[in-house]
Amino acid sequence: MGLLVKLGLRRPIEWERPTLLDWFLDSPLQALVFHLYLVILWLRGNPVKPPRNRQPIKIVCLSDTHESIVQNVPDGDLLIHCGDMTNVGTAAAIQKQIDWLASLPHQHKVLICGNHDSWFDINSRREEDTLLNNVINMRGLHYLERKSVTLAFKGGRKLNIYGAPDLPECGGPENAFQYTAQQNKWHDTIPVDVDILVTHTPPLHHLDLSLGCPHLLRETWRKKPKLHVFGHVHWGRGKQPVFWDECQKSYEKVMSQPKRGPIYDMLPHLGWLDAWKVLYYGFISILWHWFMLGGAANGSAMINAAMQHGTSGRLTKKPPITIEI
Repeated sequence: MGLLVKLGLRRPIEWERPTLLDWFLDSPLQALVFHLYLVILWLRGNPVKPPRNRQPIKIVCLSDTHESIVQNVPDGDLLIHCGDMTNVGTAAAIQKQIDWLASLPHQHKVLICGNHDSWFDINSRREEDTLLNNVINMRGLHYLERKSVTLAFKGGRKLNIYGAPDLPECGGPENAFQYTAQQNKWHDTIPVDVDILVTHTPPLHHLDLSLGCPHLLRETWRKKPKLHVFGHVHWGRGKQPVFWDECQKSYEKVMSQPKRGPIYDMLPHLGWLDAWKVLYYGFISILWHWFMLGGAANGSAMINAAMQHGTSGRLTKKPPITIEI
């Protein structure tokens, strides 16, 4: 295993992207379905578009800046930061990031914290901040901790945004807002009228290297926000359409199966039936989207806005992800 990692044939940790050999040794079926599903999504096109005859709202998404200043942040109407502003989580480090965000020209700015932003969680706050009673000046940013804010934009449009920092356990007590695999922190917490959901953790099986939260995935199925922005898994960075249909349901079911390895994966099992459902429902959905709906928007979008270049400790050279709704 160590030699294969040194040769670049296998990933060293689960927070890295799987190699082709990783995919093959874990589950060839899941590898096939994962890449097939990406093709289906690409063929289905963009599910989120601004309403006709209404002024579009441009949203700029950031996450996991880890004390770095992102240069050339695009202008827009709404700036969202999904947490992990810092590495150490002290009030002083967080304040530097907030001061930078406050200096940007966006009309509205929304922020949640990540597991590294420990000052926000009294149970993980650093001793120096507790003893000195250090506080943070939010400087007009909307900090959301399991709450919503409704923001008004040009043209009379409004967006209801809900943010929460909670995430599955990923470290020691210095990490903020963690919960165990047995705890469901998400059940019936997201408002039914939410337009944009902001979390630090991804939902399971979407831009997450399979490290996301299954409870959050179930809750997003119930509430179906128009846009879900998150971070945390740096190598999951990107934008993905979601359609809340049988194709997506079948895809998530395949990816939730235990990894059987290359030999057992080739033997007939129920996972192959779900794989065929992905192909069948995907084909039907493409036809429906283009020939019946004429390419009209009929879904949602998920964005992993991580600004780190994977686990390198450096910012990506790519610009922040933007979207118009």
